[in-house]
Amino acid sequence: MQDFTSRRLFVDAPLAAGAAIELTREQANYLLNVLRLGAGAALLIFNGREGEWRALLEPVTRKTALLRVESCLRPQEIGPDLDYLFAPIKHARLDYMAQKAVEMGARRLRRC
Repeated sequence: MQDFTSRRLFVDAPLAAGAAIELTREQANYLLNVLRLGAGAALLIFNGREGEWRALLEPVTRKTALLRVESCLRPQEIGPDLDYLFAPIKHARLDYMAQKAVEMGARRLRRC
């Protein structure tokens, strides 16, 4: 069952039970000052490779914090293997088209 109420955070670090992940300054600021989360707050973290994990927040100082990874809640799902075929368009619209194709789940963009 998916948890739609807990806060989720993307981290670019390997995830494993018991790991300690040092947050970037921006991530720590967001969690500690914007969301005002305290020590022991539970988060769902993911990196796009190893699934979704439960972690606990451990503030180190006012501007730095660690996440203690506890357990894997959901393994990483591999979506369908979709190619998005498109005709060349103006460069200004190409970024927007690529963004929407990725949001739809396309793995490869191919020009026709």
